[in-house]
Parts: sequence; structure tokens; C-alpha cells
Amino acid sequence: MNQKSTSRRRALQQLVALTALGAVNVLRAPRALAADKPARFTLPGVSGKVIRRQDANYEMWRQSMVWHMSKPKRYPDMIVQAKSEQDVIAAVKYAAQHKLRIAIRSGGHNSCGPSLRDGGMLIDLSAMDEIRIDEGKQIASIQPGVRSLELVTAAREKGLSFPVPHCPSVGLGGFTLGGGIGWNYAQRGGVSTLSIVGADVVTADGQLRHVSAKEHPDLYWAVRGVGPGFFGVVTRLHLQLYPAPKSILASSYIFPLSQLEMVNATLDRIRKENPVERVELITVLMHHPEVPFDAPPEKSKIVFFTAFVFEDSEQKSLEALKPFASSDLASKCLVKMENQPFSFEGLYERYFSLNDPAGRCARYAVDNVLTNQGGKALEAVAEHFRNAPTKDCHVLASFNMATKPRPDACFSWAADCYVGAYAIWDEEQDDPRMYDWLGRNIPLLDKYAEGHYVNEVEGRLNPDRYRQCFTEANWKRLQKLRKQYDPNSVFHSYLGHS
Repeated sequence: MNQKSTSRRRALQQLVALTALGAVNVLRAPRALAADKPARFTLPGVSGKVIRRQDANYEMWRQSMVWHMSKPKRYPDMIVQAKSEQDVIAAVKYAAQHKLRIAIRSGGHNSCGPSLRDGGMLIDLSAMDEIRIDEGKQIASIQPGVRSLELVTAAREKGLSFPVPHCPSVGLGGFTLGGGIGWNYAQRGGVSTLSIVGADVVTADGQLRHVSAKEHPDLYWAVRGVGPGFFGVVTRLHLQLYPAPKSILASSYIFPLSQLEMVNATLDRIRKENPVERVELITVLMHHPEVPFDAPPEKSKIVFFTAFVFEDSEQKSLEALKPFASSDLASKCLVKMENQPFSFEGLYERYFSLNDPAGRCARYAVDNVLTNQGGKALEAVAEHFRNAPTKDCHVLASFNMATKPRPDACFSWAADCYVGAYAIWDEEQDDPRMYDWLGRNIPLLDKYAEGHYVNEVEGRLNPDRYRQCFTEANWKRLQKLRKQYDPNSVFHSYLGHS
């Protein structure tokens, strides 16, 4: 194999990590800037840094609340970086007394930047990052600023794992509260929010409450899926852990976009004829990374499919991948990379080794559907995707979700597949056409929607998307609980609903 072919193969192998759902790199500026001493202006009982709008470094702090370049033009009156539970309690009490509405930030990953609101107080939890693991009970007790890779590493040392986000530096507070579509989730209790077995919550009255299935079960129900509209502050999560997989293998296949129907039909047949429920299946419509952007779509737009297996042995992993290797996926693809070994850490390391357009610091807008017709949803947007306005725009589908409504969680949907459309660009002047491109995806996808994933809807231009993330009954119950626990509206609701 010549040097050019070797280089191409290496780049394509690294693309496996691009199939990480919503894979984006989160900068950790607030934690890096954490002060050991309080700023000149302080709040009673708060040891962490307090930044007011009139302070010289305010804009640096404000922009650091959202990791990417889509910085909302929304300006809180003050940012409080909490270092402890007591800081949070004191900040909530101060805000309630001074009629400052509160927004919460743990990782700043959400493309809409819901933690940045006009006026009021923003409580930044990113410096609260303690992890405790009870190996016997297989429970991780974590603060909301803990990042994906940090929990992976800590759990791995105990022979355990968690269905963490598909990119390493997402704050787990927001991720789990909004549902949490993570690695290997179908084998690990479903979406990650269902692995919350308890939480410590500061409510609008400044009281700390431990919530679980038996203690404050209504708040426990809300915590499991509410997303960025929660009417309280989660200061600690208690998460069910699972035995770490002993073998992670992946097989990837690349096709021209014109082969999408064949890919979908083959995948449907494999799933019908073989027990692949324990395999994570991800299909991405994307621009070929080695082809110029102005090349014709028939040469530049591809279908990138990967099957990930997390198993107890290499033999079980190989068996699970056999149906793909003996199918049309293997015989009709442009490139195949089969039975590639990974670890959780290795998936992340390989991702960071690539100059990934989906992980660079750009401008972002995202929307999605949860559906039982993932293949049809992809085909519905394929023609629109051919004319994507930038090289980095893509559409991603994750199959085998197997979600079901639960009486103890407000996450609402029975769905097989997540399909997300991602607009990624650089210049603010391009915002209108990028939002237009994303918006034109929505009716094409919504035709097949059961519901939506609250962590990745475009609520800036369409606030009603948040309501659509829940059944009507669950939405009404959330509003009733909000009035019960936050009667004076101390906390912001979803964007466009406060």
C-alpha cells in the first residue's frame, strides 16, 4: 500500500470517532479561571468567585459559559462560580431575596446556550467536579461539573462503566438531566437519565433535598429527563454504574450518498434476522473529509456507517459483528474497516487525534427527532443534505435506542432511533442562511417524529420545540411541579418560556 493510500486509510479509520453522537470539544475555561480567593465583590456565604456585569473581566467570563462560538447576546447581571453545595444554597437565597432570576450552567455544551439569560444570576457549577464511587453498590456520586472522560477513568479503575456522552468533555449534569444519549446506553439501563438513582437538589426556597424513588419522588421524576428547564439546582447525582466491557470492537463502512437506500435496507434486514440489540448502530450523512467542498455532491457526500459492540469477550464482539461483514454493507462499500479494537479512553483519544470539523470551535445549531423510522427519516433529508451550506454540516442517526416511557421519569418517548441535523459554520454573518438550512430539515424529519431529545433542539428560534420534547401529560405535570416548588419563579424555565 502506497503512502497516500495509507494516509487515506488512517484518516478514514479515525472517522469512526466522528460518529460519536453530537461529538464536540468543550473548553473548560471557567474551571481553569477559578479563583482561590473571592473577588472584591462577594455574596454572603459564597466562597466562589462573583463576576458582575460592570466588572472588567465580565465579558470573558460571559463568553466562557458557552464553549463554542455561537455566543448568545444575552447578559446576566452576575455570574457566581459555586465551589460547594453551601455556595449554591447561599446564592439561591440571595437571588430569591433580591428578585434575581437564576439560570444554571454545568458544562456549557448545549448549542443554544440556555445558561446565558438576560438579567438575573447565572450559577456556574463547572468547578464542582468531585467523584466518589461505591464499588460494592456500583454507585457513582458525582457533582454536576464532572466531565465524561473523568467519570470513565474513575469508573474504569473499579472495573465499572457508565453510558457517558460520546465526546469526552461534556458536563454530566446537563447531559443526564436532559436524557443522555451515551455510549452503549441500550445495554446500560437505557438513556443515561434512567441510571440516576438519586440526586441532591437545592430548591427555590434554598433548601437542600435528597431525591430518589422514595424521597420526593415527584422531583426524582422531574430530574430524570427535564433538561435545561429544571426548577432547581442539582448539586450531586447518584448514578448506577455497570460492569466495564471487556471488549469494544467497531466495524465501519463508507458509501456514496446515492447508496443510502441500500444501506438502510441492508441494516433493516440484518436487524430483523440477527440479535443485534446490544450493538450501537450509527449512520452519518457527511461531506467526505478528503474531497474539496465545491466538488459535485455525488463525489463529496457520503454515508458513514459504524457498528459498535461493547461485550464481555472479544469472541462475543466478533460474533455480533459477523452479520455486517457478510452483508452488502461489506461487499458494496467504498471503504471498510472491520473489527477495530477500542477502549472508552481509546475512542476519545482517537477522536482528539483528528482535526475533527464537528469538534472545532465554530458556530452550532442542532435539532432532532426521536423516531421509529430512522431509515426513512434519513432518506427524507438526503436530498436537502446534498446542498448543505458548509463542509461540516451533517445528519446523524443512532439506532437501537429501545426507549420506553417510564412512570418514574419525565423522559417521554418509546423510540428506536435518534436523528439529528447539525449546522456548523464560522461567521456570524452566515447565521441566517445556516438557520434556514437547519430549519428546512425540521419538517422533513418531523414527519417521522415520535418526539424530540431536549438536549439538542433549536429553541432559540422555536421555543415550542421544548414543549414537543415531552408528552402533553408530562409537560403539564412539569408545569404543575414548577408552580409547586418555584411559585415565585426564582428559576428560569426553558428558553422562550420564562
